[in-house]
Amino acid sequence: MTNRRKHSKALRIVPFLSLILICGLFFIFDMGQVLAAAKTVKYNGKTIAKYNKSGQMVLVPSKNSNTNYKNLNYLISGHKKKTVVIPKGSTVRLNGVLRPGNNTTIIAKGAKIIGKKKSNVIFAAPDKKLKNLSIIGGTWRSVDKNGRTGSLFAFSYVTNLIMNGVDCNANYKGHAIEIIACNNVTIKNCKVAAIGSNPSKCLEEQIQIDLATRKTAPKIAEYGSKYVNGQTCKNIYILNNTVTGARAVGVNWTDSEGGKWRNKFHQNIVVKGNTLTGTTSEALAYFNTVGGEISNNTIITNATRTDGNSSYTIGIHVAIMGIAPRSMANSTLTVSGNTVYGNRNGIHFKAYFNKNESKCLSQLGYVNVTDNTVYCKKGTKKAIVQVKRSCRKLTLSRNRLYKWN
Repeated sequence: MTNRRKHSKALRIVPFLSLILICGLFFIFDMGQVLAAAKTVKYNGKTIAKYNKSGQMVLVPSKNSNTNYKNLNYLISGHKKKTVVIPKGSTVRLNGVLRPGNNTTIIAKGAKIIGKKKSNVIFAAPDKKLKNLSIIGGTWRSVDKNGRTGSLFAFSYVTNLIMNGVDCNANYKGHAIEIIACNNVTIKNCKVAAIGSNPSKCLEEQIQIDLATRKTAPKIAEYGSKYVNGQTCKNIYILNNTVTGARAVGVNWTDSEGGKWRNKFHQNIVVKGNTLTGTTSEALAYFNTVGGEISNNTIITNATRTDGNSSYTIGIHVAIMGIAPRSMANSTLTVSGNTVYGNRNGIHFKAYFNKNESKCLSQLGYVNVTDNTVYCKKGTKKAIVQVKRSCRKLTLSRNRLYKWN
């Protein structure tokens, strides 16, 4: 009798254990579904990205440019830290402008991104005051046959921007990269080139470092007058790039609105390790800047103007266009280790003078020009020049000067 009771009890336990096992299997299956879902990003009910092992969101490209535009903007929006990968080997066409949020990294190594006609590919609006944006790799183009005549990348009021290994271009009359009123910007290891026809007197730079005014930044002015009060750039690093344009790199000023912005100055602009080629203007125009460095570059200006604007044929053109702040007096500009090819001058420094240049109104600070190799078509005496006493102190040391034949 006792054995029968034990056997009966055992029979009751078996279905119970089977039930637990079945429930467990369903639970595991459901959890698997949840985890699988957690590894994707959905937008409007569709999977638009998948997480990789590093926790990065990898875009699922579409053949539809409008879908790509909307999906990418969804992925890069918001202020949380995030990384979006555009897959290697993909070509992603966009039907609109990308507008990233804070703390965004876009990795596009081996991918090609083609922007909308007559449009930026990425635009940072002034009212967003974007922080912490990185763009790594990728071939970025406009669908415009002869390149963007505006700015391909346009950044305003951004703090902590990095562009690394980006291949981009624009028309000679446009800008591949435009930086307005930004702080802590590094552009490095990039290939930047102008395409299309090159007007004989074109002055536009492929990398433009600019101040915010109605004339220099009309699109920014649309956001309100407070964003175009002459705000300038600070701590900009142009490193190890290859840049070709009418001008390659320009650090700008403006005499617009009756010259009210002449006295606005950028701070600490570093141009180092680049190959810069200007076709119809200076390879490097470096205006209204307090302190900085121009070193270890190859700088070639092929401009051949013979009119009153021969200053546009200089290799490295450093000038003050207004009354500098007091900090200029004790600032240091280092120009070192460059190989420079210029027409009228190789390296040229000019302070701000009155109209007939009889009086210097504002000088550069301490300028150290060392270990440069300079070729000048006008001869060795014109290779390195300062106009009168343009520098508070100019130090020349170990420079090698040649006539450029």
